[in-house]
Amino acid sequence: MKSGSTAARMIATAGALLCSLAALPANAQLKEYQEPQASDGSSFRPIVSKASANNEIFATLKTRCETDASCGKASGDVCAEAAAVLLGNDPPDLYRDLGSVQRSKVALRLLERGVDNSNMAAARAYDLYGKTDIAGILTGGVADPFRANELMELMIKRNYSGAALRKARSGVSLLGFASSDTERRQHCEMAGKMLAGGKLDVDSKAIANEIIDSSACKTLAAQAQQTQN
Repeated sequence: MKSGSTAARMIATAGALLCSLAALPANAQLKEYQEPQASDGSSFRPIVSKASANNEIFATLKTRCETDASCGKASGDVCAEAAAVLLGNDPPDLYRDLGSVQRSKVALRLLERGVDNSNMAAARAYDLYGKTDIAGILTGGVADPFRANELMELMIKRNYSGAALRKARSGVSLLGFASSDTERRQHCEMAGKMLAGGKLDVDSKAIANEIIDSSACKTLAAQAQQTQN
């Protein structure tokens, strides 16, 4: 898996070194994607009933990510925004026919351009690299635990609240069976305090609410209420 993380770092480094040149397109791997052929051999595109509302939005965000963000002239958050559009329910027309794995790969190429100066980009890349199913098995087609761990260490070093919340979410999930009640209680209390502080970004706020609404936190809260009564 190290080879995957090495490639990811090379992408981010290349973006900084080649700022004076044209940025590498985030969808470079699409060169291998061949448009379907009609029976007469001519290429065609599937008929789309309605064009995506995000075509121009994504094009603008992608360009800013590949140029300004890669050179440090803009926050890497723009790369996170571009990736979110790509992975959303209304992807740009150019990517609409791609599978989820291919779109995730393109999204990661964008996110890796923004990790150096954006916690949001680093966190969303971490989520894709470490995505698991309910059984704890890595899924999503782009799993890279080694790179995910690197990004987690980077976020912790920056004192990013989203890093601690992601660890806490794992601790109160069904996969956190190794956590003690004391540890789970600490996770729940931390999420509540951070949420009350009102300084969380949109992703971290969602995770904090997810933790508080988890069955583990609700059970501990009910136990505490019974003890008080």
